[in-house]
Amino acid sequence: MKFADLSQLHQKFFSNLQSGERSKSDWWARERLGLLKQHGFLKTKRFTFSGKTYFLANELAHIALKNMRPLRGYVRALEEIDVRTFDHDLRVIDVRLALEQLGRATNWVSERQLKSDLALVSGLSRPYQPDAIYRNKFGESMAFELEVTAKKKDRYADKIRKYVEVIREAELRSKGFKGVLFVVCNDHIFGVLNDLTRRHDGKFKIEKFSDLVAEREIVTGPKQEVG
Repeated sequence: MKFADLSQLHQKFFSNLQSGERSKSDWWARERLGLLKQHGFLKTKRFTFSGKTYFLANELAHIALKNMRPLRGYVRALEEIDVRTFDHDLRVIDVRLALEQLGRATNWVSERQLKSDLALVSGLSRPYQPDAIYRNKFGESMAFELEVTAKKKDRYADKIRKYVEVIREAELRSKGFKGVLFVVCNDHIFGVLNDLTRRHDGKFKIEKFSDLVAEREIVTGPKQEVG
């Protein structure tokens, strides 16, 4: 995650108790995050337009993670939150949490990690790279794409064509992702992508952001409103 608010961090790291029950309070999350900030591992950013505080790991946290898990690669910490992609990034986090809590995603590889290793995206150039890659409940590698605002139809068609090439290559060599999940934020994009992917049976799944979040809330309870 590039950044996250308290509610998202509570859901990701603090929602499951040792007893097996789900946490009903964010108190422990607040305490732990406060300590991490106090000791210099986290910094915060508050935006007036959202009314929330967001947490970012810093370089000290990056060094600590590398020392704790030297065999695992970690991307460098962000200096700032990019307001140009803020809404998109925030929704990606919400989708990730929903998929993980519904048991549909593990081994999430973020966009920033994908940028650092072209092999992870089967050599796709930057304009065609997905927002993430993950493993579905069957253990298959899947690409994930979030569409917040509508693009031209031919742009979607071009990207789908590239994805089909990668998927077919993966079927031959058992390497690369086996399908693509598009999560969309409005009905128009949903209709366009369904039309364009209809003939590629089983390779693409199109879901609405609102439906996915609602499904998560049925399983885990409504998202807590915390500052």
